[in-house]
Amino acid sequence: MLKSNIEELLSKAGYSAKAIKLYMDKTNVGSIENADVVASYTGMPCGDTITLYLKLKNDVICEAKFEYTGCAGTASSGSALTTLISGRTLAEAWNITKDDVLRELDDLPESHCAELAVTALRKALEALKESQSQK
Repeated sequence: MLKSNIEELLSKAGYSAKAIKLYMDKTNVGSIENADVVASYTGMPCGDTITLYLKLKNDVICEAKFEYTGCAGTASSGSALTTLISGRTLAEAWNITKDDVLRELDDLPESHCAELAVTALRKALEALKESQSQK
């Protein structure tokens, strides 16, 4: 399918221009070698999955990437989330909400995708906290 056809379909489905751009550009999609934390979350009932990779420096997220299985909403939400958390402290990242992701995307037709991304972030931050407390 041509790029313009995909963009047109997503637009008709209710995706904002910003969400479509993040999806088409595959912003921050991928993994990070030697990430400080990797965490996955699968949402219900959709079954979409986000695996989040974070690289830290002095409790600041210096790099964030993700891999996903699922729809364009999940991809856009992962891109928006990683954009939002890059350069933030862990405490600031913890305060990111579904509404922050939706605002970053100029909204989505299915808001549960933003919730999926934020829950993956919470899982990553919890795993990081647990690993740090064991040291």
